[in-house]
Amino acid sequence: MNFKLINKVISLNQNIPILLYEKEKILNSILQYQILSYNNYDVFITENYEELHEIVINRNFNVYILNLNDLGNDSKNFIKKLQSKSENINIIAYHEPYLKKTIKNAEKLFLLEKPFKLITLLNHLDNINNSKPIYNSNKYLMDHIIYSPTKKTISNLETNCTEHLTEKENNLLIYLYNKKNEEILKKDLLINIWGFSEKINTHTLETHIYRLKQKLNRIDKNFSLSLKNKNGLYYLK
Repeated sequence: MNFKLINKVISLNQNIPILLYEKEKILNSILQYQILSYNNYDVFITENYEELHEIVINRNFNVYILNLNDLGNDSKNFIKKLQSKSENINIIAYHEPYLKKTIKNAEKLFLLEKPFKLITLLNHLDNINNSKPIYNSNKYLMDHIIYSPTKKTISNLETNCTEHLTEKENNLLIYLYNKKNEEILKKDLLINIWGFSEKINTHTLETHIYRLKQKLNRIDKNFSLSLKNKNGLYYLK
């Protein structure tokens, strides 16, 4: 059986190769897109159960992201099969709550219970990649403006003015910083900041955006978050 690995992305950095297995096409596409947008990992996807097994036999990946529900009763045996290939394999698996009993004793397995927040998955990929996430270091937004994700503060060195951010404001700024000068769709902010587990309306998002814009403007009127147009495109300038 010949199999095709879909949408390989060759990055400039030597990133970890990831295999994503999810039968639901929409969720598969969302996860792939968000992982690639967050960091140029080499992401391969498959939606086919038989293809998955052949890929595992013929190829090696550092990270396997799996929907355990799609594996069915074979989930525990499949994980053991993966782990027998190499000690360096990392497995990220998401599942319905009722599956927890069958997989709770599996070693070297990072479990996400559905529904889960996308940022949790992305943070774990950072840890696997031994990278230093933006959370761990200060960033200069301008020559005189320092953003500290760990302290959740923005400071102006010239005026000694400091603004404190809420958790959601901090997460918004982290994401916008990674995408600075790019136009960002409203739906991407909803997925990355609020994840799959929360229902959020447009008013809630725009309230957080408005408050973050106010704080950035108080730090420096020349540095701000802009609402591009009525279609809800945002960017950090």
